[in-house]
Amino acid sequence: MAFVQVKAIAVTTLVGHLVDPLGRSVLTAEGWIQRRADPLTRGGRRTAALECHNRPVRELQDRIGVVTGAASGIGLAVSAAFVGEGMRVVMVDIDKDRLRSHTERLAAAGADVHPVVADVRDPEAVDRVGRAVIDRFGVLHIAVNNAGVVGGGNSWEISLEEWRRVLDVDLWGVIHGVRTFVPLILASGAEGHVVNVASMAAVLALPRLAPYTVAKHGILGLTDVLRAELEALEAPVGASVVMPGMVKTAMNPIGIVEPATVASNVLDAIRRNRPYVFTDDHSTGEVEHRLLAVLTARADVIT
Repeated sequence: MAFVQVKAIAVTTLVGHLVDPLGRSVLTAEGWIQRRADPLTRGGRRTAALECHNRPVRELQDRIGVVTGAASGIGLAVSAAFVGEGMRVVMVDIDKDRLRSHTERLAAAGADVHPVVADVRDPEAVDRVGRAVIDRFGVLHIAVNNAGVVGGGNSWEISLEEWRRVLDVDLWGVIHGVRTFVPLILASGAEGHVVNVASMAAVLALPRLAPYTVAKHGILGLTDVLRAELEALEAPVGASVVMPGMVKTAMNPIGIVEPATVASNVLDAIRRNRPYVFTDDHSTGEVEHRLLAVLTARADVIT
């Protein structure tokens, strides 16, 4: 069965496991299937039977999370909400100074947070984040792929450099997060969740924001595929795509929704296993009109 695997200089050891560059055995999809076949076996040790199939993570106390784009906006709000629930969090951002400032502030208030400076465009950098999570906390339960940028212009006029800049962060950054973090969450053997932050641009075509819109549509599709794969494995791991509207962030200073509102919806999505997470009622009519137009187009088929 095809599935995401840890990107590593890996050699096969036990059936269904890989060894990462630090010598850790990491579960693959095949390993998960084999473990399900013998529900009393987990990683070579006899344990109590493990119930599966996308259980929501109702209890967040002492869970381990990782959040990218964590030094501002939605990522910072989600990190603060996580520690407010008693989670321990690895906060990731490319802005070293801002990241240090916020992690020090949260730590001074009693939070167990760990900063990692990384560029999500670089798969090896994201792998290093995964290793940092395991080095610091030993396990991973929840991943929030949030880092993003925006750029504008008519689609035929935007330079290829700008297309690549936006897609590398907004889409490939999420892909890198999925490839690194999902195997670690599966290896925990516990309930887990993956949150991919998209935008209303995942369900609307926004003029003059083509790279951003393409990336966010891609995140929607990626999350749907990931959820289907996890369900096929009957793994206790959910996947949500978050589609905020006019959120007030550095990318959108005229926004009217506070990032804390998005964070509250992320917490609820994890607890209730919400697949599609809207955070407000913005553009409701436009979204319904577009989706209805897609569905009704089936009537136009010529056979």
